[in-house]
Parts: sequence; C-alpha cells; structure tokens
Amino acid sequence: MRKIASLIVLFLFLISIVSVAIAVTERTADPAAAQNAVGVKEKARGEIKEKEKAKTLEVKPEIKERNVISVQQREEARARLDEKRKLLINRLEEKDPEKVKRIEALNRVSVEKVAGLDTQKIKKLTELKQDQFRRIANLDEAKLEKISSMDQEKITKIAALSRARQKELAGLDNKAEIEKALAKIKIIKVNKAEDLKLRVLAKDKIALAKNKFIAAKEKSENAQEKYLDAKQKYLAAKESGDEEATLEQAKEVLLKSAESIIGHLEKIKSKIQENENIGEEKAADLVARIDNQISEIEAIKEKIEAAQTKEEIRAAAKELNSKWREYKHKIRAFAERVVTARVQGVINRAEILEKKLDIALAKLEEKGIEADVDAEVEAFSALISDAKETFQKAQEKLEQARTEEDKDSVKSLVDEAKSLIKDSRESLKEAHGKLKEIIAKVREAGQELEIDETAEVEIEEEEDEESEIGEETEEVEEDTETPETEETEQEVD
Repeated sequence: MRKIASLIVLFLFLISIVSVAIAVTERTADPAAAQNAVGVKEKARGEIKEKEKAKTLEVKPEIKERNVISVQQREEARARLDEKRKLLINRLEEKDPEKVKRIEALNRVSVEKVAGLDTQKIKKLTELKQDQFRRIANLDEAKLEKISSMDQEKITKIAALSRARQKELAGLDNKAEIEKALAKIKIIKVNKAEDLKLRVLAKDKIALAKNKFIAAKEKSENAQEKYLDAKQKYLAAKESGDEEATLEQAKEVLLKSAESIIGHLEKIKSKIQENENIGEEKAADLVARIDNQISEIEAIKEKIEAAQTKEEIRAAAKELNSKWREYKHKIRAFAERVVTARVQGVINRAEILEKKLDIALAKLEEKGIEADVDAEVEAFSALISDAKETFQKAQEKLEQARTEEDKDSVKSLVDEAKSLIKDSRESLKEAHGKLKEIIAKVREAGQELEIDETAEVEIEEEEDEESEIGEETEEVEEDTETPETEETEQEVD
C-alpha cells in the first residue's frame, strides 16, 4: 500500500526528535473591538489587492518578451530531448515496448549519457528494471562506458547497488578489479528493515527481558541511593569513634557498591537478550561474559558479608575495587554494543529508502513528470554510505575491545568507537536533510512522492559480514551508563 512520502518517509527515517512549533491564537475579550478590527483588516486587504491587480496589468513590455522567450526555450529544450530519445530508441535492435518505455522515461542528463554508448551496451542497459536503469545511468560517461562493457549478469548486479557503491566500483582501474570487488558483495531482497533481523525472538521472551531490565534498573538505582546513605553513616560513625558501627557501615558501603555493579550488569544483559538485531552467537557470548562478571562480584559480596574484622573488610574492598577497575571499560564496551545495534537500524532503513526512492521517481518519469532531484539522491546515497562505513569502523573497535585485556587499550578503543558512532549519526542527520529537499523538489514539480512500502528492493552487504539491525534513538546510552560507584578501599582505615 502506498502512502505519501512527506508523511511516511520522514517517519521511517526518523533519526532525532523533531520539535513541533505550536502557534497559539489569542482572541480579544471585546467582541465589538474584534469585529471592528476584522473590518479594518478586510478593507486594507481590498486596497492591497487592487494595487497588486493594477501592477499586474502594467507589466513592462521587456518582461513580457522575456517570459515569452523563456516559454519558447523550455519548449525547444523539450523538443530537443524528445528528438534525442527518438534517436536513441531507433538504435535499439528490437523495439520491445518495455525497453522503449525505459528510454522514454529517462531524464535529459541520462539520455545524453546513454546516447554516447554503442548499440550493444545500450541494449544491455535496457534489460535492467526501470529504477535500476535510471540509477546506473546517473554515473558519468566514462564510468557508464566501463560498466556497460561487462557481461549482463555483472551489470545487473551493479545496477542493484546503491549509487555510492556503483560510483566506488566504477572508479576502480579496470574490469578485473571491479569483478573482484563485485564478487565480495552479496545481494539480498527485502521489503523492510525488519526483514534483516539477525534472530527472531518470541514476544514473551522479549517481554521477559524488558521486565528484567526494569527490575535491574530499579535494583541499581536503589543500591546507589543506599550506598550514599551508608557512606554518610560510615563517616559519622568514624567521626564519633564508634569502631563497631564504623565496621558495620563500611560493610554496608561495600555491599551496596557491589549490588549497584551487579544491577548495572543485569541491565546491559537484559538489553542484549531482548535485541533481535544482535546475532545469536554473539549475544550468547556477551551474556556469558556478563554472567561470569556477575558471579565474580557475587563471590566478593559473600566475602564482605562474612567479614568480621577491619582487615577482612579492607581485603574485600581491595578485591571489589580491583574487579571494578577491570570491568569498568568492558562494561562500557557492552553498553556501546547495544547502542550500535540501534544505529544500524537507521542505516538499513535509509538504504532501503534509497532504492524505494528510485522506484518512486522512475514511476513519476514514466508519467512524463520530471523532478530534478538526482543530485540530492546521489548526496543522500553518499551520506548513507559514509554513515555505514563509519559505523562499521566503530563495530571493529568494539570487537577489539571485547577481546582486549589491557584496561587502557579497552578504554581507548571504546572512546574511539563512541566518537565514530557520533560521526555516523551526524551523516544520518545530514541525509535526513537531503531527504526533505527531495520531497520539496518533487512538490515543486506539482507532485507528491509516493513510496510503495510493499516494494521489494535489493540491498547489498559484504559476504560474511554481520549486519546488525536495530531501533533508532538514544535512550540506551542513558540506560546503560556506567554507575558512579566510588572506590571504597581507602574508606576503610
């Protein structure tokens, strides 16, 4: 089912919360004054209309002449384009109605590029679907010449790629390099981003994980509050010289610190468990690592509870702080891993949207309606490509952090990944701006761009590449921030 792009496209590609300005109209309290004001305004409007009408009637001769010339120029340009299209159609070896229709629908720039090819190459291009034909015809003459010299199967595969990827491949030095790069690309057909989920979870399993997240969040927040309270009591007992109370409150400080860490780990674990956009194998590995960390903190917690002396409490505090320093940046890596799955979701929706845009534009051109938006669509494709490339670099950094043992290296890798994710989001926001420009230009041409949500499109991915899809927005960052758990070893003295 089709929907107007101005409503649907922006919804599909929502990358940030859009602020809505609401104009509030104030009514006057005096009805008579209001009526008076209306009369004055109507009179003023009438006078303005009369002046505008008079100005319209007094159009200067030179302006009239310019307008006539402008109309003539447009008509002449259209006539020349129609003539070029006819000449191009005449070069077809067979006048297949579908192939003829594809050429007739091409815009001026594309017609001129395709017209420079020999007949056999033109024939290969007209074998493509209309949206693929218009997309590949957007390449410059040299690149189009290079691609159209390949066999039909490879041309069809290249035509299925995004504009940015087509440009990248066509820019390689020779056919052998193009074929080598093309062999690494896998084409899959989808209707929507949800088709790209890496695993499918039962609804009750997702609901259970979400409930666990809520419980873990409450547990972590309560532990933090009680930690602060226990710390104040510990300091007061220490100040008063009450050794027994000091030891008791020191234990409470450590216990609540441990519970806060456990709650935080459980939050991240539940987010991974509910996410259908992290592969089963990787999710299992992350959950196992988190479970191991929880078990180690639980073991330290038992030691704290059993401690009877200052020395035993100090030893437990030292062990807890050591584990926290060891885990701190690993936990950030796990949290960022959840965030990146959401960014990937926006990227995938944008990739699908690019292909559906070409389908929609091709259908407009079949009706003889031209909207000069190819430059914007190309910019949109380039920005999505930049976002995807930057995002993949972030993924690589997080994967290194997952297996790295050195704490400083882990911190550095996570910081780099976070910066790259931010850059990826910026590219997506810019792409969103280009999308609005495309819709505006189509409207200027007197049309509404309709996106067929049921249309099947081809999406490319690298062979053996794990593409992780998810929801957009940024609330996970807030939900998975590292807790402000202070080191407590030095508190017990």
